Amino acid sequence: MIKVDEANPVAAKVFEFIEYTNQSVFLTGKAGTGKTTLLKKIKKESAKKMAVVAPTGVAAMNAKGTTINSFFQLPPDSFFPGNVSLQGLQQGIVAIQSVVNEISYTNDKLKLFNELELLVIDEVSMVRCDVMDMIDALLRAVRRNNNPFGGLQLLLIGDLYQLPPVTKREDWAFLSSVYPSPYFFDSVVVRQYPVLQIELTTVFRQTEQTFIKILNDIRSNQIDEEDLALLNQRFNPTFKDTTAINPIIITSHNAEANLINQQKLAELEGEIYTFDAEINGEFKEFGLQAEQQLQLKVGAQIMFIKNDTGDERRFYNGKIGKIKSLTSEEIYVAFVDEEDLLLSKSAWQSFEYKLDDEEQVSQNQIGEFLQYPIKLAWAVTIHKSQGLTFDHAIIDAGKSFISGQVYVALSRVRTLGGLILKSKINKDSLRTNNEVLNFMKPLSLIDLALRMEKAQEQFILQLVMDHFCFNNIIHELNLIAQDQEIIKANIPEFKAQLTEVITATQALILLVDKFQLQLKHLHQQHGFKEQQTIQARITAANSYFAKELTQKILNPILRTIRVKPKNKIQQQIQYQLQRVRKHIENGITLMHIGTTLLEEQLVPENYVAWIVKHRKQQQKVQEGVVANPEAITLQLF
Repeated sequence: MIKVDEANPVAAKVFEFIEYTNQSVFLTGKAGTGKTTLLKKIKKESAKKMAVVAPTGVAAMNAKGTTINSFFQLPPDSFFPGNVSLQGLQQGIVAIQSVVNEISYTNDKLKLFNELELLVIDEVSMVRCDVMDMIDALLRAVRRNNNPFGGLQLLLIGDLYQLPPVTKREDWAFLSSVYPSPYFFDSVVVRQYPVLQIELTTVFRQTEQTFIKILNDIRSNQIDEEDLALLNQRFNPTFKDTTAINPIIITSHNAEANLINQQKLAELEGEIYTFDAEINGEFKEFGLQAEQQLQLKVGAQIMFIKNDTGDERRFYNGKIGKIKSLTSEEIYVAFVDEEDLLLSKSAWQSFEYKLDDEEQVSQNQIGEFLQYPIKLAWAVTIHKSQGLTFDHAIIDAGKSFISGQVYVALSRVRTLGGLILKSKINKDSLRTNNEVLNFMKPLSLIDLALRMEKAQEQFILQLVMDHFCFNNIIHELNLIAQDQEIIKANIPEFKAQLTEVITATQALILLVDKFQLQLKHLHQQHGFKEQQTIQARITAANSYFAKELTQKILNPILRTIRVKPKNKIQQQIQYQLQRVRKHIENGITLMHIGTTLLEEQLVPENYVAWIVKHRKQQQKVQEGVVANPEAITLQLF
C-alpha cells in the first residue's frame, strides 16, 4: 500500500486519487508548495504503470521524463479540432484527425500506450489547449477506447498563475475561432470532461508570513493598497551592491539577460576558460539550462542549475556563488561564509518509455548530457528562473512583463527583504488572466473525501470491465491482414477466412462496448447497492462472449493451425495465428476471472483492500499464473 504523509492531508488525498481511482486530477499550488516533490514520491511509490511528459525540454529534464512531442511523435504544428478541409487550414496548422489518420507507431509503442495506466503532464500551465485535444484524439485511437484520453488517467501538474502557454500570433488568430483561451483547460476534451482540482497550500520556499500573504493576494487579484505599498518599499532604482555576491537580475527578455552576463564577464580580468559538454547516446531535448559551451573567468558570478545529490547537499537549484579559481581541469566555487567547493560535472539524461519482458512500463535512459551544473548568474530570464530559489534578486517589472510574469519573478525569492525593485509595481502589472480566475475552483478536503467513495467505485467497476476487452485480438488480426508477404502470396481462401474472423471480432467489440455502457448506467443509477444485478449481467456476458469467441473466432483459427504447412508463407500464417490464439485464450481466462470479482458484496471501507488484492492478482496473471486455479474448459469443436 502506498505511503502517505499524514502531516500533509492534501498530498495524502492526491495519493489516494492516483492510486485507488481512475479520476484525472489537476494538481496545482503556489510556487514552493512542493508539487515537484510530490511528483517524485508518486513516481517512486505508485504501483501504476506511468509515463511522465512535459511541454518543454527543461520541464521534461526537471521531471525526469520526456517531452510531449517526443513521446507522441507530434509534428511541430498547431492543431485544429474541427472538421475542416486541409485546404482551409493555414500553414503551420494541421487538422487533428489528419494527424490521427497519418501517424504511424511501432508495435512496441502501441503496446506501451495500451499498457499505460497513468499519464503525468508536468508544467501543464504551458500546454496549449489544442495539444491536449491532440493527445486525447491519439489515445482514443490507439487504445480503441472512446473515453477521454482513451480511458487513461491523467495527473496534470502546474501553476496557472505562472507562465501561460506560448502561441504564435498568426496561429492563435485562427485557433481562437474554436478555443476561448490557449490554456489546457479550454481544450474541447477538458471542457467536456472536467478534471478534479486539488491545490497544495503549504508554502515551503517562503516562511515569512507577510511576504506569503502578498504573493497569495497577487495570485488572486486581491492585493490591497497597504500590501502594494509594502511591496514597493523595496523600490530602489539606484541600487548599487557592494557585497561579494551581487543579487541576480531577473529580466523578461533572453537577449537582455545574455547581454548583462556577457558584459559582466568581459569586465573581469584574466583568461576565459571554455568547458565543452559531453553528449552520449541520443539526446534530443532542447532548451536545457546547462550550456553546450560554458565560458568562465575567475571572479565570475554563477548559479547552480541542479540540486546537489551528494550526502552533504552543498548546493541547490538557484544557489549563487563565485568562481574562486580555474584551470582546464578544476573549478573551485566560493560562497559567503562557507567552504570553497571543488565542482564536478553533472549528468542530464534523456529517456524513453518501453514495455519490459514482464509487460511493465520501464523508463530507459537513451542519452546523457554531461556538463558542470552552473551558468553565469548576474542575470536570468523569468522563463529560466522557474523552479529556482534565490536569497536575493533584482526585478525590473517595468520591462513589458506579461500576465503572471511578475508573480513568477517575485516568488523566486525567499524573503521580502531579499528583493530589490528597479521599477515600482502597479496593480495593472499584477493582473491575473480572468480565464484562470474563472477556472480555478480547487476542492476542499471535505469535498475530496465525499468524491473519493464514488471515484473508487467507478475505478473498481472499470477494473472489472477491463477483463472484457478484445483489443489485443483485433490488433493481432489486423497485423496479419496488413502483412505485405501474406498479401503478396494472394491466398483467396485464407483472405476470406481472415476477413470473416475480423468482422466477427469487430462485431463482438461493439457488443462489449454496449455491455460496458449498460454496467456504467446501472452503477450511475444505484451504485453498488445493485451489485447483484451488475454481477448477474457480468456472469451472463462471460457465458455469451466466451461462446462467441470460441465458435466464431477461435475454432476457425484452430482449423487453420491444425493443417500441416506446405511452404514458408503458411508457416508464417500459422505462427501469427498462434499469437491470436494465445490472446483469445487469455481473453477467455480474464473474463472468467472477471466474473468472480464482484461475487462478494463490497462496502466502502473495503474498496482499497479490494483494489490492492486485485492489483496483486493481475500481477500474477501477467506473470503467467492464473490466480483462480479452477480449470477452464473450452469447447473447441
